[in-house]
Amino acid sequence: MKSLKSFLVLFVCLLFSNEVLPQESLSIGGYLGGGVISGNTASTGSFASSLFVEVDPGLYKDLSFRLTFLYDTDFNSILPNTTKRYYPFIKGFGLKGITSQSIEPNFFIEEGLGLIALNDRTISGTDEWDYGGNFSLAVGFDLRNLDNKGFKISLGTEYGLTFNNTLASYFSVHLQAQYFIF
Repeated sequence: MKSLKSFLVLFVCLLFSNEVLPQESLSIGGYLGGGVISGNTASTGSFASSLFVEVDPGLYKDLSFRLTFLYDTDFNSILPNTTKRYYPFIKGFGLKGITSQSIEPNFFIEEGLGLIALNDRTISGTDEWDYGGNFSLAVGFDLRNLDNKGFKISLGTEYGLTFNNTLASYFSVHLQAQYFIF
């Protein structure tokens, strides 16, 4: 776990340092939606949320890297008047390569493929870190009007699967917003 924290700190430092890594663009965003989570349990309907920072270092055309924090919890936890004592959840970090293609000047398709580290809390008393991969797909509308700054909104889906310990996984369908700083 200590090496994961060190890696994340180093990556964030690189994101915000123009001298070390001259970025083509930098953006922040997030999504909210619904989906399914599972670990060593049956699948549970979930509320899916995520925050991310994305940077295009200019290494390849239309390839950027996204550092993500995600939190998926039992959908009942956000409903009023629920009386359960424990709600299963999964939280974690991901690093994805993102490509985007313009369909028309304002419409786009976005694909992502990467690695994830998930903290499985789907059963009370379970606290396991699992590692695996994820894939995302989104279609949306670019509100920037050919400018570098502004918003993109999209409808997307994401699937993550781990390969050790409790085999935690998640699937979400979500509405995503992204703001380009430069």
